[in-house]
Order: sequence, then C-alpha cells, then structure tokens
Amino acid sequence: MFLLPRFTQQHIDSESIESVSLLGTIHRRRWRWNPFETALDMIRVSDKIWRVCHAVDGPQPPDVNGLYSLRLVINHSPKRALKTSLSKKQPGIFDLIETRDGQSTYNINFRVDVAQLIVFEFDSESMQLSLTPSAGFDTFHHIDSFDSFQLNGFPWDSLNMFDKFDPRLKGREFVKQSEDLWTIDVPLLKSGGIDFRADGVYQFLISANHDEDFGFSALNDGQASLVQGTGFGSSHGSSMHSGCTIQVFDDGEYRFNLHDPLSDKPHFSVIPTPANPSLRNPDILNNRSSFQLLGSIFESNQFDPTDPDRSMKPIAGSNKVSLRAKVKPGFHVVNIGISTELFLDTMGLGCWLDINDGVPSSSLECVTWHGKPHELNICFKLDIESNLEFIFDTETDRLSIQVVSGSGQLIPVSSLESMSLVGSFDNTDTLEAWNPESPLNLMNPLQPGCFDRVIPLVAGQTYNYKYVANRSPWALVFADYELDCYGFDFSGSNPEAADPSKRSLKRFGQLTSHGNPPALEFTPTHTGNYRFFVDVVHGGYSVYPYS
Repeated sequence: MFLLPRFTQQHIDSESIESVSLLGTIHRRRWRWNPFETALDMIRVSDKIWRVCHAVDGPQPPDVNGLYSLRLVINHSPKRALKTSLSKKQPGIFDLIETRDGQSTYNINFRVDVAQLIVFEFDSESMQLSLTPSAGFDTFHHIDSFDSFQLNGFPWDSLNMFDKFDPRLKGREFVKQSEDLWTIDVPLLKSGGIDFRADGVYQFLISANHDEDFGFSALNDGQASLVQGTGFGSSHGSSMHSGCTIQVFDDGEYRFNLHDPLSDKPHFSVIPTPANPSLRNPDILNNRSSFQLLGSIFESNQFDPTDPDRSMKPIAGSNKVSLRAKVKPGFHVVNIGISTELFLDTMGLGCWLDINDGVPSSSLECVTWHGKPHELNICFKLDIESNLEFIFDTETDRLSIQVVSGSGQLIPVSSLESMSLVGSFDNTDTLEAWNPESPLNLMNPLQPGCFDRVIPLVAGQTYNYKYVANRSPWALVFADYELDCYGFDFSGSNPEAADPSKRSLKRFGQLTSHGNPPALEFTPTHTGNYRFFVDVVHGGYSVYPYS
C-alpha cells in the first residue's frame, strides 16, 4: 500500500515552524516539487536547524546538465514557500524569503561540475540555507544571472508532443532588445494550439539558460504577471499559478515580449508583429474570474468547464464558492477548474486534512493543488445516493465535501492499494481488454509503489496500455506524459526502471498521474512472455522479455 499525503489542519496552519521540506530537482522522485510529500522533509537536529544530505550528479550530456533548482516549504503549506533573491552571495549561502505565491523571488539555483554529496542546512533563526559540497566550492557555482530565454510550448505547432516544451531545442530563443525587453516572433493559427481542441488557445512557458526550472510561468492575476522558478513540473501549484495562456483570433505572425525578466515584476505580452498591424491582439487568459466543479458526480459533460452547470456560485461575505449536486453511490473523482479554461490547470489533490483511514464521515476536507504533470485528482467513495455540497475556498485552495441531505457516508481515497495493467490485450484470456475495474488485470505488488505482471504477447503486434490504480474507473491513471521533457517515446525500454537514475528517467521517460493521459505502446519483437514493471514513486517503467 502506498499512502497519499494527509495532515492535520493544526500542522499546516501552525504559525511556528513544525517541518521544513526541501523541494527540487535533486530528487529522483516524481513528486520532487510536491510540498505535501513527507519523503522530501529535512531532518530537525535542533530547535532552529534542519539538515539533510543529498548526492548530486555532475554533467552527463545530453540528459543531465549539472544544474539544480530548489525551494523550501514550511509545514507542507504551499502558501509558505522559501525562495531567494539574485543578489551576490557568499559561496553556498542563500538568504531565504517567505512568500505566498513566489513573486519577486527566485528558486535556489546552482551548478556542480562533478558528482558529489551536498549537505543542506537551514537555520530558521537567520533564515539562511547553507550548502556544503563534498568536492569543494571550486566545483559549486551559484546561478545568479540569466543570459538567455526560450519560448517553449504549444506555439510550436509543427513540433511533435515530445518536443514542444523541450528548452534545449534550437530556434526558440528570445532576442535581447534591451535590458528590459526580450522578444521572439512566431506564426500562430486561430485553429492552432493543442491538437484535440484546435481553437487558437496556446499555453507556453519561458525557460532561462535552457533550463525550464530557471524560467517563468504565469500568475493568474489578470495582469500578465510572471513568476520565476516555475517550469513544467515545478509550478507553485496554487490556483494563482498556471502556464502562460493566450487565445489568438487571426492567423499571422505574433511577437512574444518578455518584459523586465531580471526585475521584481517580470511580465509578458503577445502582440501582432509590426508587419501584421491588422491582426487582432490576442487575449491573455491568465485570470481567476470563476471556478468550476468537474467530475464523475455529473451524468454528462463531466470534465467540461464550459458547461454552465459546472460553475460554482459565490458565497456572500466570503472568499468561498459552492455547488450542490445529487450524487449516486460509488467511486467518484472531482477537481476544480479555473475560469472555464482547462489550460489554466485544474486543482487536484494536494493532501487530505484530518481524516481517519477507512472511517466513513459526513464531510471531508482537502488542500487542492496542481503539480502538473504529477498531481492526482480528488477521489472519494459514497455509500448511498445523497445530496452533497462542494465548497472551495479561493484564498486557501481548500475543498470541503459535505453531505447536506440524506444519510450518505464519505470515505476518502487516501492510498494506492493496487495497480492494474489495462490495454488492448485482446489476444490473451488472462486479461480483460480496456477494463480498468476488472480483477483479471491486477498486477503483482512488489513493495509500496512497485508492481509487475508477466503476460504473453505476439510478435509484431502493437499493444496500447495504461496503468490504473485501485481498479478505479480511469480516475487514478499512470502513463508517460509527452510534454514533461522526460523521454522520447512510449516504448518502456528503461533498463534501470526498478531503480532509475536521473539520466535514465530523462532518456526513457517517467510515469505521471496527470488526469487520463495518452496510452503507452509496445511492439514485441518475438512471441513470448513479457514482464511489465511500474514504479509510481520514481516513475520508472519498463517492458522486457521474461525468461
């Protein structure tokens, strides 16, 4: 059994520092940026000192670059992030600033020349983080300046899904016009953007020094503000944070402007290039104008934020919105949409609050969070049909679920108890094709978070499949997400999947849990038995002949 995050409200809301977590790319775990993941906690060694030691890799081109990006979180609360400034520092010393949304601060960024151990020590009295490298400070370098910026994402309509967000690709560099302005011109289409929508809505990120975690994403404040240190996987994860999102209404060439990137108030704009003055200005969609409740509790349009019946209504005199619905018994999955736009990232499960495992209740509460591409949706079970009220606090990002009429009882899904191999395995009587709830598809548990299954396959036939936890109806799905810049295909060929290195994850891909992603695929070279392996902790997965 693999437990999902859960905490007491007392712990998360405590004014004193009860725990300190070190988030960032030093970790191999999928949830390396998850503020609720207790495996990222530092060790308290005194009243004011927290310490942890980590091994880091030196450059291993082209997959590992020796660059690292970090931040700290107090009491597992996304509203209490510790970041730094870009002022020159004593080697290995970073002054930390507490922030609710990450504005005007930077991640703790550094580069190492060789593989080594680093001791991280946080002093809560001086609010300093010190890093001591085992190979000496001549091999350790602060990243205090950025000399290049790149546009990554859906504006590159012609690229495949694995390449769109890759900050290492050439041809996507901003051009420096002045210290305060960088620009890049890109053709966009009113029918462009993500392929299944083709509606002219484009999401993008801005990387720095060819590293996504050094770059920017958007703040949903309606002002086109940017937040530093938020790559594809390193978002701060609140409803105030999303990828930069625009909509174009005419085909033509547009200029992406990066304003004041080294200031406390970076922001972006997108306008027609001077050669195309007749084009309409794109709309910038990064705002929190409304919230939608999405999920299986509805009969139709379950995850369509544009359906007016999904809109949550403001509660007078508060920061809260709510929606009531009659809900049938069974397994349910919900999340929270923002401003009717899925590209603004739905809010899934961060952690459960004050729950007792397996004990039914008439109410549940959780902190919501989006940690694309690794967040889970909010899953619960209801025993009998009841009227439920869902209340979302837009200030704290907390969701409460309450039985308001009827005698129904709620049970939160707070652990991953099983894993199923679900796909197009229609040539074998040992599996049931594409049925995530069938007991025939269950895998063998190896250790918490790891599973395997050996099945017969036919040479030359391409099999499509996904991993589904808890026999859920496509609610807890693990697959390899094309946009995370990990891997180049879906073949499952990682020889180190059982104990993956950072290098192997980058090269062969990493499992994510973002919604219901595209299926993996595998084509065996010969007929015989094959072992499917999955590790949801690190994200390693593989398919190899079994003998």
